[in-house]
Amino acid sequence: MIKFNLINKIQSQKNIKTEDGLIKMSNINSAINDFEKFIEFIENEKPILSATQEVLGRKDCYNLNMILENKKDVINPSYNQDKYYAIDLMFSLVLASKLYIKANDEKGKVRLFKTDKLESFQNLNEDEKYIFLLQTYWTQYDFETKFDRTHNIAAFYNILAEIASAKQGDIILKDEKDISNVMYSTGAAFFHHLKFFSFGELELINGAKTKYEDTIKSFSPNEFGIKTSILLLTRAIQYWNKEDVPVLLEYYNLKVTTNKNEKAFDVFKTIFKGNTVKNTVEESKINKGGTYTFKVSLSKTVWRKINLAYKHTFGDLHNVIQEAFKFDNDHLYAFFIGGNRRKGIYCKYAEYEGPVAETTTIASLNLYKGERLLYLFDFGDEWEFNVELTEINEEGPIPLKPMIMESKGKSPHQYSGGWGLYE
Repeated sequence: MIKFNLINKIQSQKNIKTEDGLIKMSNINSAINDFEKFIEFIENEKPILSATQEVLGRKDCYNLNMILENKKDVINPSYNQDKYYAIDLMFSLVLASKLYIKANDEKGKVRLFKTDKLESFQNLNEDEKYIFLLQTYWTQYDFETKFDRTHNIAAFYNILAEIASAKQGDIILKDEKDISNVMYSTGAAFFHHLKFFSFGELELINGAKTKYEDTIKSFSPNEFGIKTSILLLTRAIQYWNKEDVPVLLEYYNLKVTTNKNEKAFDVFKTIFKGNTVKNTVEESKINKGGTYTFKVSLSKTVWRKINLAYKHTFGDLHNVIQEAFKFDNDHLYAFFIGGNRRKGIYCKYAEYEGPVAETTTIASLNLYKGERLLYLFDFGDEWEFNVELTEINEEGPIPLKPMIMESKGKSPHQYSGGWGLYE
């Protein structure tokens, strides 16, 4: 349960002046330095991502960790990426912001490939880079997937509320009766994220043998963390990438002043004094027009190549996939960018609150060559197709309707209950 005394205190402080910025802290440089070291490592080492999880391997994590300021205390490469909190965070940020995408190289290995957005990021000043990363974290980081359902919004809110209501020199400790106590064990990554973003310092507990044991002893917020937490829980709360924010606001009658002409960047850029944050990463420069070629695969030996115009919809892509694999088009479907099955583009009959496949055009998603999607057909039997954007041709004639360009392998019988029967 959320602590109402903290809510009241934060609400009373929400009118602090932010027009000229909150504060300027030199220690934000650790986040920027580590992020740039992450980029340099990806560019120089070009690591192959693991086959199953498609993340950095143990050896790559170990080597990268050794050069970071926000490093994990390890003596050998025996940990997976998710145990390196700073690395896992930066990995998520480059993908969420599309500074990089996951794609197959010429040998079919999955790597990170930079986009034109990376150059835009590198042209920002230090303060602008920090604001871009913090804004990306707050507005695009996948909290729902990274933290399970035991870490509901109240747990996160109470931690930030404790910070927002603290004074310089206060120490935040675990309260066994508070719903946020789970954040000291299974939710410890959140504390490490706050440290990465220079909100304060952590005191750790060593020797935990399972993920359910506490690893966080205390958190000591600094002035920057205190004031930025107030901003996050007041002016920026409506931009938080948590599904239950509207429920939180309504249930606890939290008042948020909104400006329909205000964007998230307009809020986040007020964090620093001196009007030093004027720019952010520009939108993609890729041409949205042209012909898009998708390779739709059920396996390495069963696939189809399909051409669509930029103005065709994902409903059109669904229909041509059904035709290409000789299915009966008699069930619900959805597309998921990057394979994340939590947020997708659903058909209109699924009655999902989000983009609708029949009205969402291919061009509207700003897809890059090499990007992959998951196409899920029939929510019962769950036919999964891997969809890869293999080419964007900006020249030449635009197809009037989707076209099947190339086929390999026989289509499975839709109702065979598996891959036992083929046409």
